[in-house]
Amino acid sequence: MASINTRYGYSQPVSDPNDPWITHKLIAELRTEQFGEPDNEHTQVSVGNEHWAVTAQVSSLITFDNMALLEGEESDLPEEMHLRDIPDEQLVRIWQSVVRGDKNSLHGHPWKPLSELPPYVRAYYRGGE
Repeated sequence: MASINTRYGYSQPVSDPNDPWITHKLIAELRTEQFGEPDNEHTQVSVGNEHWAVTAQVSSLITFDNMALLEGEESDLPEEMHLRDIPDEQLVRIWQSVVRGDKNSLHGHPWKPLSELPPYVRAYYRGGE
């Protein structure tokens, strides 16, 4: 079973890749501030299962973490991969892959090492601040 983690500490298990948390609520959290000023302390949301986690930052950095490797399990996926400034629909598909445990779909995205990503330019989810 997978789980979601929100910007402000809420988490819950999810088993349906079409759960509203996966399809739109987490992205809405990235785009919405709860306070009058941008909250630079609570900046990420994530979806994880017993093997992997995919975290999205307000800045637009998307990080895949292979927790299976950290726990000593064999895996043909790297320990960490990254994306930046991807469309919402692509992020939803990635999170759905995590919920389904679909390694092939997850690996089908253009992940790169952090050092190969284009430089940070804007806070993508904050409308380009």
